[in-house]
Amino acid sequence: MDLRSLRYFCAAAEAGSLTAAAERCHVAQPSISNAVAQLEQEFALRLFSRSKRGVTLTPEGEAFYQEAARLLGSAGEMEQRFKRVERPTLSVGINASLASRDSGYLLQLTAGRLTDYRLQVRSQPAQSADLWLLSERQVPAGYHFFALLEQEYRLLLPRGWSLNQPLELEQATQYPWIDRLDCELRSAFLERLPELADHASLQVDTEDLALSLVQHRQGATVMAVSDDIDLLSPAIDSHSLRGLVPETLRHRQLGLACRAELADSIIAAFG
Repeated sequence: MDLRSLRYFCAAAEAGSLTAAAERCHVAQPSISNAVAQLEQEFALRLFSRSKRGVTLTPEGEAFYQEAARLLGSAGEMEQRFKRVERPTLSVGINASLASRDSGYLLQLTAGRLTDYRLQVRSQPAQSADLWLLSERQVPAGYHFFALLEQEYRLLLPRGWSLNQPLELEQATQYPWIDRLDCELRSAFLERLPELADHASLQVDTEDLALSLVQHRQGATVMAVSDDIDLLSPAIDSHSLRGLVPETLRHRQLGLACRAELADSIIAAFG
């Protein structure tokens, strides 16, 4: 006796027909007939009465059916409880220019929504990823973007370095400047504020390093930050760039970009 034979027998009992049971189980009719014959032979029972109209359970067959149905139900519950379901994998690329605090936050949001998938995360993967964590300005062609976090570009200085309010660029350029080569708007900022390039004392290629240098009082820089910058970096003061650069340069959206064919699944996951 095996579970498959019991399933075929129960299907025949419930359908009242070997042909209907075969259609229901997506097998050929002889598979149903052989399963029933094997059970009848193994248990020395006559399970069905056969007629032109189909099959009906004998009294012994009815009792056998009740036990078989109970056993199949228990097997299904056991399978549901203990069988490990393999989740499909999605590759996630993190743009190298994204600060670790931002990528960690975005990845937390993404993983919390895509619980039906196993995420394989890489920084700048060699092959094109299914998903990207990045800025809206960096979205590759053919990907759909979902904004998850809005940030504002601000001037960052070590706490205690004085500046007039409203901000005067001339005073800011008196301090050592940290030139961020990774900044997606670096060229636009230098075009609008060419004085910054003349005062660069350090060049770095990551946000994390630039932030650490400001914290250690090595200079000032411009960086896109969230509302909690004061809580994350108590050693840093941030100043608005309002009036110094166009509004289009003062803000950015961070989020998730996905392949076009995954867009419907991602929309459903994020609601």
